[in-house]
Amino acid sequence: MTIINKWKRYCDGSSALAWLTLGLVLIWIIVTVITILGHLMHFTIPVAQWTTLPSFFPLFLSRPWTLLTYMMVHFDVLHMLFNVLWLYWFGRIMLVTLSDRHLLLSFIGGGIIGGLLFLVAAAIGYGSGWLCGCSAAVIAVMCVAAIRLPDHRIRLFLIGEVKLKWVAVACCLLTFLGGGGNQAAHIGGLIWGIAIGLMLRNGIDPAKWIPNFHRVGSNATYDRRPDMMVRVLKQRQNDMERLDSLLDKIKLSGYESLSRKERKELNDLSARLKK
Repeated sequence: MTIINKWKRYCDGSSALAWLTLGLVLIWIIVTVITILGHLMHFTIPVAQWTTLPSFFPLFLSRPWTLLTYMMVHFDVLHMLFNVLWLYWFGRIMLVTLSDRHLLLSFIGGGIIGGLLFLVAAAIGYGSGWLCGCSAAVIAVMCVAAIRLPDHRIRLFLIGEVKLKWVAVACCLLTFLGGGGNQAAHIGGLIWGIAIGLMLRNGIDPAKWIPNFHRVGSNATYDRRPDMMVRVLKQRQNDMERLDSLLDKIKLSGYESLSRKERKELNDLSARLKK
């Protein structure tokens, strides 16, 4: 079993969460090794200049790919570690009722909107320099999870059980304690996450056009008989109604109010609806 498959087990079977978290760590290791070798051998590879997002808009136009690459690059181990841990914790909660498609949409969209807001803030004189790290993307994931399961309880060390919505509020406040244009990026991630969460709450699925990650073999066959399709659609509708009833119970009484059987049923329903 490969490393990615082993790690997927700890990510509740999510390929997207496994690849994102491992990718962030791997990229940090590569960047760190390149930096150390450069110091030892007295040469410089301009990793930062070609991967981070510049605040100077004309320079960004010459490096448009940095709007995507900046969110995967960290130069400080604590910056990387906290972002990966937050992504792992909130991503797993989000995936209780949503799919890998929703996770990627939230993460990438939050990073892009955060990067664009960083550029706008710099253009009007608020902030300068270079932007790196996936804080904006992680904030978006956190907001979607908190809107989806606001009363889900998390056990915190020395504090006890706290509802997810209050944890999300506290984390947002912590990210906004810093100054400069980074705050604009964080606000962008916040806006994107809230928008996705509210759309999902109102029955709008913004990720429906993103392909599923389930691989279909070349010899796969499909039974397209109308009666089979009706049964499949009816079963899916029943699953969604049962999932909504369990989520309503969680909202009213918290996740701990579910019995062991109901928790297993919730996981099974989530797994089936992700396919």
